Amino acid sequence: MPDVHASAPDPHDPMSADHDRLAELAAEIERHRYLLRHAADDYRVRVIQRVRHLDPPDQQLVLDQAERFIDALMINPVRHGDLDLDAYRAIRDGAPVEFDPELRTYVLRRAGRPPLVIRPGLPEHRLGVIARLAGLGLRLEQIQVVAVTTAQMVPPHEAAVAPDQAPEVKRGTTKPSRRIPRTRAPEPRNARPGH
Repeated sequence: MPDVHASAPDPHDPMSADHDRLAELAAEIERHRYLLRHAADDYRVRVIQRVRHLDPPDQQLVLDQAERFIDALMINPVRHGDLDLDAYRAIRDGAPVEFDPELRTYVLRRAGRPPLVIRPGLPEHRLGVIARLAGLGLRLEQIQVVAVTTAQMVPPHEAAVAPDQAPEVKRGTTKPSRRIPRTRAPEPRNARPGH
């Protein structure tokens, strides 16, 4: 008897979950690109105007750099295949997240569900910031600067640790030129006091 395939995927099949995840990721990639479309097009036009006077090989070099710059702000299906879409959407959509200084993360409190932890510096946070700023109409350079500066995180092992006791401060200097005692210049012999 021939195998008969079901017309709808089995929701318990692991391959079905992967398919759903890929479809959801593809939809978010498309939306991200749509949000950045205006800023990217504007940036391309400005780059083309800026390089009009260059020789064609030099023009192409600058245009290729511009495309790499734009591509770095996009969701890449290979590099970001394991992107936490809930965390990305929370940042993109401006959900009311709180910063937890102890955990050094953002936390989104959700009713009836465990809190969603969003770590700064990870792709979910950075890409969410990029999409949010693009939706607000910022230029690509502005988006990139804000995304880089807001989405950075100091790794826990590099975080500043308060000293056990306050350091002892001594007056003086360690500059070698100031350690040498200076002698006063001799006054001229003919100089009269007060003049």
